[in-house]
Amino acid sequence: MARQKLHIDELYEVSGKILVEKGYAGFHFKLVADQLNVSRSTIYEYFSNKDELIASLMVHLMEKVMSEYERPDSEPAPLARLRKMFDSFMKYADIHQILLFAPFVNGESSPGVNEAMTTLRQQHHLLNRRLIELIDTCKQDGAIRGDIPSELIANLLFQAIQIPKHPGVAETEWNRLIFQVMLEGYGAKVGRDLHKREQSSTLS
Repeated sequence: MARQKLHIDELYEVSGKILVEKGYAGFHFKLVADQLNVSRSTIYEYFSNKDELIASLMVHLMEKVMSEYERPDSEPAPLARLRKMFDSFMKYADIHQILLFAPFVNGESSPGVNEAMTTLRQQHHLLNRRLIELIDTCKQDGAIRGDIPSELIANLLFQAIQIPKHPGVAETEWNRLIFQVMLEGYGAKVGRDLHKREQSSTLS
């Protein structure tokens, strides 16, 4: 027999999992209701359509992420703070994957959705600005090359969450390897010297 009541956190948790598994197009209330063992009418008591539910879920998740970045940071070195922020991205990889569906949400489907998506864009802009400011500080500290646009570095750090983790590598080690590759590149010294020579010959 279907339950009549559920907690909003249950609804968010199951909705997030379904969104990751099925994508925006495959997400609908029947799937959510079946997994929660409730009727669809119970979900309609909270949200009138799937865009309202997804938009509310995204704001909820972004607030969770932002609360971590707003904590005081004890790391004195800018690069250590950047690594800590990157580790947080990887920790919340599922959340960031859900947020990637934001462009599919119809912001005009209701005033509530429009308001939620506006909030989400503001939060994302703030997070991106904080990341770029930290990257700029790393450049000033000499820890990151100054000739690479900070926006490009920020995008690469964000996109790293989509790299599938190797099953034989521990999560902390996997994060360290990705960050190291981004920081140092994947070419050995011989390869880097060869690349420099090729660039010089192309320019001459």
